[in-house]
Amino acid sequence: MKHLLLSLIFLPLLAWSATSMKTDSDGYPLLDQYSEEGFVDCVLRIVDRSETRDHYRLQLRATYAGQVVGMDVVIVKNIQGGFDSEMKLKRENVYRRGVVFRRTGPESDRLVAALAELYHEKPVVRMATEETFTAIALHQGSLDMEREPVKVKIFGRDGEPFDEAAYYESFFNLDLKNGLVYWNEKDQDYRGPLIRALAE
Repeated sequence: MKHLLLSLIFLPLLAWSATSMKTDSDGYPLLDQYSEEGFVDCVLRIVDRSETRDHYRLQLRATYAGQVVGMDVVIVKNIQGGFDSEMKLKRENVYRRGVVFRRTGPESDRLVAALAELYHEKPVVRMATEETFTAIALHQGSLDMEREPVKVKIFGRDGEPFDEAAYYESFFNLDLKNGLVYWNEKDQDYRGPLIRALAE
């Protein structure tokens, strides 16, 4: 938890892209079209959404190098702002297993392979069956996930005993109203751990 708190001291000012989105003939966004200045930022469309009492399940798709890529993501419902009015972390709004990535088939293998290529990491053949994350919304106060974009920071391999070499972070920003997810890179040093965690 101490490492988690330290990593939140400096919060980036994240912006939703104002430029028009490039898509393929099926309407899938080009995966890495918003990448710039050495950072790999990905966009995926929500092509199907289901829900239970406590979670959303999102089917995500994009296109990379002419092929469809994607995965399923399970996200806890009713995520609320992770900080109070004084920007202190609200521990009750730290969601363990708040986000789960799930392999759905060859499109998921292609997604992780695309990331490995974009990150200049070793090639990947297959995505892991599942990877779980702690999630914190980078907001203050109450949120309505259905109606407003939610900026989420996700923490991979942050359990105990803590292994710094395996730990990684990224941003997983949700726009349920417009059916989009923006999966943005936090730090290039996390590329290796992320790929190792997502590759089987």
